Amino acid sequence: MTPDTSHAPPTVNSPPTTPVAPPVPAPARHLPRLVRWALWCAVGGIAIVAAYFGLHWWTYRLSHSITDNAFVEAHIVNIAPEMVSGRLVRFHVEENDRVAQGQVLAEIEPVHYRDQVEQARGKLDLAAAELKRQEAGLAKLKKEVPLQIDVAKQTLAAARTEEARARDALRLTTDEVNKTIDEAKAAVALARANLTLAKQEYDRWTTLAAQDATTLRRAQEVTRAHDVAKAELRLADARLAKAEAARTRIEVANRDLEVAQTLVTKAGKVLDLAETGYDQIREVELMVGVKKEVVKDAQIALDSAQHVLQFTQIRAPFPGVVVKRYRHLGDFTSAGVAILSMYNPDLLYVTANLEETRLGGVAPGNAVELQVDAFAEPFRGRVVWIDKSTGAQFALMPRNVVSGEFTKVVQRVSVRIAIEKDERWPLLQAGLSVRTVISHGAGDPRWAEQAAREMRDLETRYNQPPQK
Repeated sequence: MTPDTSHAPPTVNSPPTTPVAPPVPAPARHLPRLVRWALWCAVGGIAIVAAYFGLHWWTYRLSHSITDNAFVEAHIVNIAPEMVSGRLVRFHVEENDRVAQGQVLAEIEPVHYRDQVEQARGKLDLAAAELKRQEAGLAKLKKEVPLQIDVAKQTLAAARTEEARARDALRLTTDEVNKTIDEAKAAVALARANLTLAKQEYDRWTTLAAQDATTLRRAQEVTRAHDVAKAELRLADARLAKAEAARTRIEVANRDLEVAQTLVTKAGKVLDLAETGYDQIREVELMVGVKKEVVKDAQIALDSAQHVLQFTQIRAPFPGVVVKRYRHLGDFTSAGVAILSMYNPDLLYVTANLEETRLGGVAPGNAVELQVDAFAEPFRGRVVWIDKSTGAQFALMPRNVVSGEFTKVVQRVSVRIAIEKDERWPLLQAGLSVRTVISHGAGDPRWAEQAAREMRDLETRYNQPPQK
């Protein structure tokens, strides 16, 4: 076979050559029919598979709402001192620590607040001592006043008895003296009558005796009768004078009655004064009530001071995870200024910011596939609720929809999704990125309401006000 030198480079000594026409290509070979049928079947199969998967993808996209704008979220709670300010002297936790409810997280210098507690306790002790003194005085009054009233009543009764006795004595004395005077006056009148008669007899018989018209014996008897009549008159006058002198007994009885009446008046006033003891009791009872209120206020002040002292120990309001510390030992912190943040790991959920054009078919209770970037296998979940407003409503710079430069932007609506717990639940962390695939359907509103209620109950369980 001769070599083809048509394309060989010319040499210096070679003679000039004429151009040679290129060779004509050989006719193409035809594939066998069986191979051609196999190729066509392969292409058709690939087309059918592509059409199947394309149709499946298309129907899948139509029956699901998918977004990458989703994150695992939790309620991050900022923990701050309540009602106290001061220097941080202890930190008992670090970031990523799990804490129990009521566990001490940090402590603020308590010396000043402890002094306030002691001061409030001293005021309470003083108020309690004053209350005891008032109560002792009240008990003493309640014992003394009835006794004083009883004594005053007995004194008044004795005075009234003495007044009645004096009045009866005055009446009896008056009657007796008047009767004695009347008797003495009657005796004087009788003696005078006897003396007059005896005088007449004496004069008559004296005249007869001077004339010797009677016997001497008879004259002597008449003279003796005359003398006796004069003596009886003198005796009657003496008795009358004595009876008149007995009037002083009436004056004495009057004075005794006046004294008895004075004692009755005095005893009545003493009784009135003793009965005013009930007014004193009521007054002291009011004072005891006031002192009780003072003690109550002092107790409230002590309780308040103790509560403030307790606030120097910053405690976890719920079991959770500490995710951030904002202060260090020695820092000065004020009431209401957060020193750390934490969240409840049992209250994790996914918030998907779904485009408004993809809301069709999404309803509370729909199943959701949660493809968390940090996990190989997806989580399962269900829609709890769909927000009633878009994120643009809370933007720091509101939209100016009246300007001529308005550009329509598809808005996103927040959708809360409850995560079904499995063995990987403790590994979930707030803030992880999630790709959500929400199935369309009618949903289950009853289940969604129950799930929302359980979330709310879980959050409020540790935020109830203390029972009194």
